Amino acid sequence: MRWTWKSTIWKLLAKKLNKNFVDLDFYITNKINATIDQFVKENWWDKFRDNEYKSLKEVLENYNDSIISLGGWTIIFERNQKLLLKNSYKLIYVYSDLDVITKRVVDDQINLENRPSLTWSNLYDDLKTVYEERKDIYEKFYDLKVTNNWILEDCLDEILSKVNYWSVCVPIIDFDKIEEKIGVINNSNKVKFVELRIDYLDDFEKFDEIISKINKKIILTNRKKIEWWRYTWNSKDSFLLLSKYIDKVDYVDFELSNWEYVKDLKNRLWNKTKLIISYHNFLETPNFYDLKKVIESMSMYNPDVYKIAVMPNCEKDVEIMYKLCKYFKDNYDKDFVFISMWKLWEKTRWEFPKIWKIFSFWSLGEESAPWQISFEKLYDLIYND
Repeated sequence: MRWTWKSTIWKLLAKKLNKNFVDLDFYITNKINATIDQFVKENWWDKFRDNEYKSLKEVLENYNDSIISLGGWTIIFERNQKLLLKNSYKLIYVYSDLDVITKRVVDDQINLENRPSLTWSNLYDDLKTVYEERKDIYEKFYDLKVTNNWILEDCLDEILSKVNYWSVCVPIIDFDKIEEKIGVINNSNKVKFVELRIDYLDDFEKFDEIISKINKKIILTNRKKIEWWRYTWNSKDSFLLLSKYIDKVDYVDFELSNWEYVKDLKNRLWNKTKLIISYHNFLETPNFYDLKKVIESMSMYNPDVYKIAVMPNCEKDVEIMYKLCKYFKDNYDKDFVFISMWKLWEKTRWEFPKIWKIFSFWSLGEESAPWQISFEKLYDLIYND
């Protein structure tokens, strides 16, 4: 809502996280060369909403990995909701009580003059009407809700404490009832990525159609049997199969063990398609120095994401992964996915994101790796802890 101080919060958050800040309303006013109030009085709200949609699309396309302050009505419209869900942005809902908002309005008469009425009624009726109209929709579309009544620092601290939890990827390994699964994924604001494990796919006839129906970021993966594959593909066949679909997805996940084809795959990627290089060890956790060598080998191919998943046999093995996370964060400016597997180490799947920038794999019902927790269960652990 207006006067929740959301733009102030996002500016501070961008500074804390060292990211670009984009104010959508400011972007629009620069584009239309007028204040919102002037534009609405001359062209009415419908034309402004068209400009807002086009501007939102431009901002999402051109300002990747940025903090974006939306207008208070942006999320109300379905076409804007679809854009935000498709682009996997993390939505933070800043909530303030109506009486707090009213008090802020009274204290902010200067900015009030540049804000057009939304209902053409007096100030207080306008606020109350809009507040009630939007509240239910606001409650449906967010990853994190924070209350900002008076202490701005508390609100910011709460966001920072949970800001890295949102990059959730659910793998699909069972393509039965795929329409139902796509429906769950598309309608969940918790899921940001979908991993399509094509080594589990029997029939590729409708695969293009499956890809086209998913409105989240897509990771395309094909693995060897020793790396939790279903079928026994060789490196060349895996390379050729992935190459067939790389222009239709956002990420391709290729194993480091297929090193002889990694460079060719990298050369075939389009600008929009990113490369994940993976290393899996389902038997043990190598020592820290051997894992450093794995990272160095991966870096030869300049991947966009480094992924390491290992099997711990004792608590010391998990400590190795914590140490590896810190080493990577200190030395590489890349996204990464480091996971300790199996039941005893499930906490690493939600403790690692709390400390380092990372996305993790949570199941949609069937596991694609040992003891992969459902995204609903893990999300509940994080936000209701």
